[in-house]
Amino acid sequence: MRIKKYAAAFLAATTVLGSLAACKTDADVADNKATQPPVTEEPGKDKDPDPTPTPAATPIPDRDLGGAAYIIGDHWSPEEPAAPKNAQEEATLKYRQEIFAKYNFTMQSKTVAGWGEMTDTCVNSITAGEPAANIFELDYRFVAKPMANGLFYDLATLDEFDFSEDKWNKAVTELMTKGDSIYGMRAGKSEPRGGVIWNKRLFEEAGLDPDLPYDLQASGDWTWSKFEELCATLTRDTNNDGVTDIYATVSQGAEAMNCLALSAGQDFVMKDENGNLYNNTTNKAFLDAIDFAVSLYNKGYEMPQPEGSEWNYFQPAFQEGKAAMQFNQEYMCQNAQMYGDAMEDSVGFVMPPKPDGQENYKSYVCDNIAIIPSCYDAETAGNIAFAYNVYTMATPGYDDPNDWKEQYYSHFDDERAVDETIVKFNDGVSTTFLNQTLVAGLDAVIGPDFLWKYPFADVTPADQAAAIKDSWDAIIAEANK
Repeated sequence: MRIKKYAAAFLAATTVLGSLAACKTDADVADNKATQPPVTEEPGKDKDPDPTPTPAATPIPDRDLGGAAYIIGDHWSPEEPAAPKNAQEEATLKYRQEIFAKYNFTMQSKTVAGWGEMTDTCVNSITAGEPAANIFELDYRFVAKPMANGLFYDLATLDEFDFSEDKWNKAVTELMTKGDSIYGMRAGKSEPRGGVIWNKRLFEEAGLDPDLPYDLQASGDWTWSKFEELCATLTRDTNNDGVTDIYATVSQGAEAMNCLALSAGQDFVMKDENGNLYNNTTNKAFLDAIDFAVSLYNKGYEMPQPEGSEWNYFQPAFQEGKAAMQFNQEYMCQNAQMYGDAMEDSVGFVMPPKPDGQENYKSYVCDNIAIIPSCYDAETAGNIAFAYNVYTMATPGYDDPNDWKEQYYSHFDDERAVDETIVKFNDGVSTTFLNQTLVAGLDAVIGPDFLWKYPFADVTPADQAAAIKDSWDAIIAEANK
């Protein structure tokens, strides 16, 4: 049975009622009343709360927030609040009603701009002193410009936050740390991204165990050399006409390079011990990863782009069984139009293979990052922080460390993808963010300057890295200011 087709989907919507909040004082914000407490997604089973007592949380001091109605601004919240769909959502709604009454405030999520307009809305409204929200939730690719302009409050100065607590996402905290300052946060786990998706039927037809990548990952043997060995087996001429019929891989070149570079702990941009960013493209370890990606293409394991095809040719090619593996992101497995319900063959999902001799598997994640506008005075910012801290606490009875898994089981064809792979994206040592997202302006050139050169038919990766070094160094130096 295909788990993702028949398991219950744990989808909870975020409430979106309320009007815009001005960057003034708590008294100004208090006039903006929320009409209904929000219901947001939290992973968990549709069951009654676990009666087993849970450890007592750190006591929260009493505080009267004066009836303030705080807005969390995002780009996805629906127009109407969704009714609770299960016992956990009902418990969350009840819990939030209780904290709203206890501390005399409300907090709700609201769409303040579309995805493409979110950066401008954030920058322009904060600069004008009238931000569209008390807290913005920004796609991590959108934080560079407003952060560079000093528009994010230094959360490290707020006593209401303790980022050593387990609920705070350590990868986001690290990403948003500059020196002793912290400019963004996330309560909860990151979204898993880069890995290897494979077609189990094609593994079987090539004489391989359909779950072999799981077994190799579990034993620590999912390495570059083993991956290349599988590529040789999976690349097949099925009718003996001298033409490859089934390729080992079909991937977007940029995704393959990102996955393999990050598998070695390398990124296009890295941070030094002082938190400063630097251009890493001339680093040997980085170039080794890129060279390995290119070698798979040159050896005939990677399916070339068919002449006249669209940029996303690799998606239908994988759907149609023309290749056995693909470097891609986790959400493709749950996307009903891609490798979810639209694809009859069962697929698996593992971390990218690691360089031979390396201990840990590594990949990257992405997230929406919560920020507080920098134009608030210390008292107002502290009250917003207090409200957000209690708002994001785990719902009593649903704070088991493994509850988060439930929302992922419906994404995949098997439980091993969750129990053995997704857990690695959440272990605190195997993943990072793409640091180049912190460099305003680099996103406009990273594609044409490097990613789009794959498979590097006319220039080597090392030569291309050398050619772009000066211009990239200048962009990154500006970001460090």
